[in-house]
Amino acid sequence: MPKISLVVCVYGDRGPLARLLERSRTCYDELLVIHDGPDFEDVRSLVNQYRGRFFERPRAFSQEPHIPFAIGEATCDWILRFDSDEFPSSELREWLNKFRKEPKSVTNISGYYCVWPAWNGRKEITQHWPNKRLFLFHRQRVRLIGLCENGPEPDFAVTKLKLTLCHQPNRPTHGLRNIFGKDRTAQARMNLVRALLGSPRDHPRWRYKSEQWPWSWQQVKAHPILTGLRRLFIWPPRQALAMFLAGDLPRPSVFAHAGIFHATLCFQFWRERSKQRTNG
Repeated sequence: MPKISLVVCVYGDRGPLARLLERSRTCYDELLVIHDGPDFEDVRSLVNQYRGRFFERPRAFSQEPHIPFAIGEATCDWILRFDSDEFPSSELREWLNKFRKEPKSVTNISGYYCVWPAWNGRKEITQHWPNKRLFLFHRQRVRLIGLCENGPEPDFAVTKLKLTLCHQPNRPTHGLRNIFGKDRTAQARMNLVRALLGSPRDHPRWRYKSEQWPWSWQQVKAHPILTGLRRLFIWPPRQALAMFLAGDLPRPSVFAHAGIFHATLCFQFWRERSKQRTNG
């Protein structure tokens, strides 16, 4: 039967983490919680209640740099990745319980996508889109750079499930305020810019050995302005169409979010690279 390690990276968030652990207690065989910096909310004692392993690591201002470490510490090959402000729907929880009882683990796929609805701070405003949250993956079938906003790259096929992972922070997950009004978003953008000015080998990695960045990030490095304009004007209509085809009402604050964020990232990278070349 396939065994699962649940990996959660937090910065405080004891309250949301308690909700997640209570609603997913039957979904995994091992629990690992990584704290980004010193544990200032006694998250350790909560993790101990659930018989998990707790790690306090140097502050990185995002969770992704800690994921390769967590994957390496896990004792199970199947990694279940939840954020502290997420929790599985009852249907997803039931699917995970059945997955763990299968007589043999699947061998021809890297992992599973689920539906990850947009949240406006009070309720879910999409039901079927997006369906590209890689929530469960086999660690020997993915490659990963521990870079903010960067997820695992599968070696093999990934199966889409029409099951929901609830993402319910105390704020909207999309919108202009989210992009321009949050310190954490600004920090994430700067972390990405600084990373892309260097090599992927400068960062924590899992099974990633190339000197080249993944294709989507290499585009930013090679043609930042063109890539920024393309993502600003082409991505939103495509996202809107995808929402419509999935059966959700296209909302501008949702379908334009990724394009605007990536455009600002591209332009900021171009400015920082120009400064670097001038000073160098």
